[in-house]
Amino acid sequence: IHQIIFPLRKTSNEVLIEEHNLWVLDEKLVYHAFLASDKPLRTNPHITTDSRKEPDIVVFDKACAFAPATDPPFPAIVILEFKRPMRDDYTEDDNPVTQTLDYVRDIREGRAKTQNGLDIPIGKNIPFFCYVVANITPSLTKQVEYLDLTEMPDGQGFFGFRKQFNAYIEIVS
Repeated sequence: IHQIIFPLRKTSNEVLIEEHNLWVLDEKLVYHAFLASDKPLRTNPHITTDSRKEPDIVVFDKACAFAPATDPPFPAIVILEFKRPMRDDYTEDDNPVTQTLDYVRDIREGRAKTQNGLDIPIGKNIPFFCYVVANITPSLTKQVEYLDLTEMPDGQGFFGFRKQFNAYIEIVS
């Protein structure tokens, strides 16, 4: 599924708009400042961090029409995590929501880079939007219960907000 949405081990600097399908998940993802797919966070040119973690996709948003300008080079950050279809072996130590929140922590502990290459702190006010694309299985449902996420009305996912991370989380089947 990852390959269908965006090519593996590529950045938005290497992929033409016609070569990805980000719009399938959210049409706003198409308009971004920078995107990296399966690349270590430490290799991202928009942040400075020592983290070797590789989010499936990390998107650095950009202000569009009528959006307020902000000091950081991005007003929001999106993390997409894809899980193997029909996987049903999630544990407390292997929870995809916790995994995305670990990415949030690593990015926040780093520093952002302005267009001029100046390192600046990543403000706590920058929101994160974390999406986990996975089949809703009993073991995933059990892990989600520990995080107090809300089930979607159609039963095909969960959502919630983690205040301490300033992160909206959505699990979609």
